[in-house]
Amino acid sequence: MLKLIVTIIFSTQVILTLNASERVVVSNWLMTGPFEVNYPVFYDTENVEGETFTDRRLLLFDHLDLTDYYPAEDKTVQWLNGENGTWQPLSGDASGYVTIDSDLEGDKPGIAYLAAYIRTDRWMNVRLELASPYMFEAWLNGEKIGTKSTIEQNDKKQNGNGNNDDEDPGTGGNGQNGDGEDDGGGEAEAGENDNDRESIRDSYGKVTHPVELERGTHLLIIKALRPPDATAEWELMGRIRVEDPFAASDIYPAISPETIKDIRHIMDGIFISSVRPSPDGSLYAISYRRSLPPSGRSETWTDIRRFSDDALVHSFRHASISRLGWLPGSNAVSYTTVRDGRTSVYLHDMERGEKQVLMEDISNFAGMRWSPDESYLVYTIREEGTGADATMRHIQGMQDRQAHFRHRSFLYKLDVSSGVRTRLTHGRQSTSVHDISNDGSRLVFSQTYPDYQERPFYKHDYFMLDMHNLVADTLIANKRWGVSFQFSPDGNYLLATGGPSAFDRIGENIPEGMIANNYDTQAYIYSLADGNVNPITRNFDPSVVSAHWHGSDGHIYFVAGEEDYRRLFRYNVRRERFDRIDTGTDFLSAVHFASKANVATYTGNMVNAPPKAYRLNLRNDNHTVLEDPGAERYQHVLFGEVRDWNFTASTGNLITGRYYLPPDFDPERKYPVIVYQYGGTNPVGRSFGGRYPFNLWAGNGYIVYVLQPAGATGFGQAFSAAHVNNWGKTVAGEIIEGTRKFLEAHPFADPDRVGVAGASYGGFMTMLLLTETDIYTTAISHAGISNITSYWGEGYWGYSYSAEATARSFPWDSQEIYVDQSPLFKADRITTPLLLVTGDSDTNVPPGESIQMYTALKLLGRPVELILVKGEDHHILTYNRRIEWHKAIMAWWDKYLKDQPEWWEEQYPKKYY
Repeated sequence: MLKLIVTIIFSTQVILTLNASERVVVSNWLMTGPFEVNYPVFYDTENVEGETFTDRRLLLFDHLDLTDYYPAEDKTVQWLNGENGTWQPLSGDASGYVTIDSDLEGDKPGIAYLAAYIRTDRWMNVRLELASPYMFEAWLNGEKIGTKSTIEQNDKKQNGNGNNDDEDPGTGGNGQNGDGEDDGGGEAEAGENDNDRESIRDSYGKVTHPVELERGTHLLIIKALRPPDATAEWELMGRIRVEDPFAASDIYPAISPETIKDIRHIMDGIFISSVRPSPDGSLYAISYRRSLPPSGRSETWTDIRRFSDDALVHSFRHASISRLGWLPGSNAVSYTTVRDGRTSVYLHDMERGEKQVLMEDISNFAGMRWSPDESYLVYTIREEGTGADATMRHIQGMQDRQAHFRHRSFLYKLDVSSGVRTRLTHGRQSTSVHDISNDGSRLVFSQTYPDYQERPFYKHDYFMLDMHNLVADTLIANKRWGVSFQFSPDGNYLLATGGPSAFDRIGENIPEGMIANNYDTQAYIYSLADGNVNPITRNFDPSVVSAHWHGSDGHIYFVAGEEDYRRLFRYNVRRERFDRIDTGTDFLSAVHFASKANVATYTGNMVNAPPKAYRLNLRNDNHTVLEDPGAERYQHVLFGEVRDWNFTASTGNLITGRYYLPPDFDPERKYPVIVYQYGGTNPVGRSFGGRYPFNLWAGNGYIVYVLQPAGATGFGQAFSAAHVNNWGKTVAGEIIEGTRKFLEAHPFADPDRVGVAGASYGGFMTMLLLTETDIYTTAISHAGISNITSYWGEGYWGYSYSAEATARSFPWDSQEIYVDQSPLFKADRITTPLLLVTGDSDTNVPPGESIQMYTALKLLGRPVELILVKGEDHHILTYNRRIEWHKAIMAWWDKYLKDQPEWWEEQYPKKYY
């Protein structure tokens, strides 16, 4: 496990030159201990294998858990019997040896821990060398790299306790290195044999190990053991052998744990999935997720805590449950378990500690929703479609290419008091529940079905179901643009969210001649009395992400994208006014409301700070932090500044953007630049992680410029409508113009080292940009579209996405889009080195889109590489593949923007097939 760490405090490094290599001495360490340890009872008695307990076995026993542990000066270490130690600096002599002072009794073994941080300015392949007269184990970034199991004292080599238990493949000693290479008992360096002491040190056994060091700082921990009655001085030496093409000046030992963000920060540790308040606002349910490397599996669980003192009320860890949620009006939760593919539903009262089985062994269970009065719940059963796995499959429309299309879902009701179940819906189309009225008497549900003759190629029907007599009345029928409904607190209105064209285009606010972008979500209030629709966000520029009509105060709360921020807004229904609520975040993930209290909870992050869980008092809008799981993980991480930078394009559009600086930014230097763009209908939000963590890239010595060209939501409907029927016609020019102006405005940005990247639609834009300019030194396109026509027809959602992005335009009547804007048809203009990356199972943008461009550029003799990520869809999610994918991207940037090809060549050496 390689942790990338940047340090500010550097130790003095000693460089020894020997032949064609250089050696950097680790002359400063942190040390804690020595601590006295004991042998187990009967240690000198042979076990069933005829072996006694050796010093080596004592060394290999894990006395401390050092996983994700970062030593720091004066940091306390707890030991046995109330004994504590602290990490203290320890300096070496001119040869790099440090002496471990010990006042332990002579008949007791002792253990000391030493730690050093190794900073590198680039990816390097080096050899680490460690030597001592006694036994030790070595870890680099949490991974054991070697064990020395011999003892040398008084110039006579002997095994600890008379037994060299050397079965571990990472061991080395008595001249044997950690990876099996013979060092001949330790090489004598120039001038080292001038005295007896250096000759004695030459006899020490070594551990040597080849290591790959990514840019940053790496943690080296040594666990050293001194046997009883030791006579030799307890000392240890560490150094790093550096060979061409790497230089010793690129590596710096240090004792500070300060670090840059790395891929392990993103992948490892505990993350908050959601936080939800109980109906009365006294408790909250907080859900966690944790990866379990290197297996690729993960662990999820939910805890119930009190707001007043954060006390744990109940934990569902290791409970193997799902769909846990609060009941609408009481401090009870329901959840499901699955056994042999069949689902059971449970109710757990948090106050009384009672658990009740509501339903057992339900086949094809697909979800549930409680009535607000808790008298019943509505659940969904999926009915399997037929013929989906047929050898000769007759496709019934474009959607039928998807394996799940033939399945149908229908609604059922469970009466809680009697346990009686009732089927609510049947028919040809699936039914989806939207909401249940507060008195439980009515339910809104919908059906959606394809209509391939009219854009957007779907139709929607909405119904109001009387829950007493099961009579359904049609609310709205045969509508082209769908919405989601929820009841107002009084049950007289429905709050709807959908595109501007919903409700016969009443929500559109665009100039004449433009077509609305229906990914720019709006909100409407629908009157059940007369069917009147009020488009309450028509003049509200932020794009709605979620909405909640709160029963306690009667206000509507919106999570909405405002430019590249995601914020919380309150809409006063009576005054018809929006107010932004300060949440202390740049980017909200989700907000949940207590149904009977003025309390909300949410998760969110700042652009350079990891997500936290918050509580919000809706009476005074004060927010407090509930949990900050990233605090410890990021406590030593350094971030550079993030600055806004906007420009007015020649199109007349104000193009907003931001750029990330390296943590050690020096305005007098010139830095390589990475331009990231999407160019499609969504802004690149100020998230902290994501597929492309910009602050991680910046930590690796790049300036990262992110811009939001025309077409993105959150800037008003006229701005987002520019996406329709454009496909880069104006957007490419805005990105190129923005790049040029950014380079001109910032002298520290190197115009000769500029990369560009994007994913999905942004991958399309990346390829298109290369057909129109040579301003970029290199480019990365992830899951990009090279041929708009093939994507339109082949991608699972190509034709439906194009119903918005290419509204009323088709391959047979719009060559100016489908051909002229397709990068594939202009591939001969591309001369910039291009990396194409895609999941080989991508159903959104099929891998053929990258393969077509790869084929074209290969035949043209242009610099191009293609990586297919096995088994991955549109997002690279599998743990190890995500890390490999990330390393490939960083190595590509280093190769072309830093003239450092070694990391790329290590990962992808040239083959001669």
